[in-house]
Amino acid sequence: MSRKLLGKAGIFLFANIINAAIPFLLLPVLTRVLTPADYGVVAMFSIMVSIFGALTGLSVHGAIGVRYFELDRDSLARYIGSCVAILGFSTTLVLLVVAVFGDRLVEITNVPYSWLLTAVVVSGLQFVINIKLTLWQVGQEARRYGVFQVSQGLINSLCSLMFIFVFYMAWEGRLLGQVIATATFGLLALFLLFKSRELDCSAGERSYYVDALKFGVPLVPHVIGGLAMVVADRFIVGSLLDLEAVGIYTLALQFGMAMGLIADAFSKVYSPWLYRKLKESTCDAQLQVVGVTYLSWLFFIILALAANLFCYLFFLKVVGAEFYRAQEIIFWFFLGQTFKGMYLTVTGFFFFSSHTGKLSFITLATGIISIFASLWFVSNYGLEGAAIAYAISEFVLFFFVWVFSRLIHPMPWFSLYPSLRVILNKVRAS
Repeated sequence: MSRKLLGKAGIFLFANIINAAIPFLLLPVLTRVLTPADYGVVAMFSIMVSIFGALTGLSVHGAIGVRYFELDRDSLARYIGSCVAILGFSTTLVLLVVAVFGDRLVEITNVPYSWLLTAVVVSGLQFVINIKLTLWQVGQEARRYGVFQVSQGLINSLCSLMFIFVFYMAWEGRLLGQVIATATFGLLALFLLFKSRELDCSAGERSYYVDALKFGVPLVPHVIGGLAMVVADRFIVGSLLDLEAVGIYTLALQFGMAMGLIADAFSKVYSPWLYRKLKESTCDAQLQVVGVTYLSWLFFIILALAANLFCYLFFLKVVGAEFYRAQEIIFWFFLGQTFKGMYLTVTGFFFFSSHTGKLSFITLATGIISIFASLWFVSNYGLEGAAIAYAISEFVLFFFVWVFSRLIHPMPWFSLYPSLRVILNKVRAS
């Protein structure tokens, strides 16, 4: 990859690290102000936002990133308008369903009814944010992407601290910070879409609605399956153990997710580069893809080992004593995030080949396996069992996605040394 591309990758990486560091720096404060049970409520609210997010918008924003390279500016604006219309309809429908069955969800999640309704709205606003971020990503406008993402994280954290320390709120203050930040930046993203003429809400072509739904709807099982791997375990922990255990589990997961953000930053730059190389369809381009993929896997492994060493040395200095049990299970989350990063390097083959249905099937099947694994491991090994099940599930997902990617888009995966030699020659040439 060119130095220019690596420079943009560095900006994406820096933005993700800063965005991860903001809530991470809050941990010494929040874990001393909030109880593990309070932290559990915050975790369950975030889970519900993620679940609703799989349904509000029906994942059609992913189609925008692909059609960006195929449609002219005006057509793309109408296409985005169609996606926003789908968002409005689906969000309203989800809101009505939650309004009717909210009492049952309260019993399951321990999240108050009004906050469940708020979670639906937050998921819809986050969808608008994702559209704008996607356009900046595929347009390689890394600086704007980074400023917007980091600013949202800062407002989220500052508002949370204000409500907790000025207005003496507990978990409610943390959630209000998230709601205000998402609402502010969701409306800002909508304004920027209109201002830059990237959004045309006039009647879009029927083919745009069909195409967006054809792309997004098959991904809904994929999203739900992925959520099952990181959400069902907390429901199971809450049911078989208690809400305090959910808080401890979530804290350990949050440490792991900090590493995951680095993998996500890599993916944001790697995916457009991967699509271009796959489009070239030359032997040299394929060897470059294989070489970069293997090197990224090695990087994720080293990163996990370094993160685990850091937590071994400094964990209790960062978090409150009530959360000390999280240190005992944190290794499994770093291991799981290693497999997650490796998984992100191979999903692009499915998107490029428009085999999103196959990806959904694999993810949904893995999600079901994850649920049964969590039930068995939690029943037999308690909180650590949930963390072990998480790592196993992430490995199973990566392994099967990689195996199936070889069927839909064959690559020279066994040409390790030639691929590394091609990468080395590219680096020397740059």
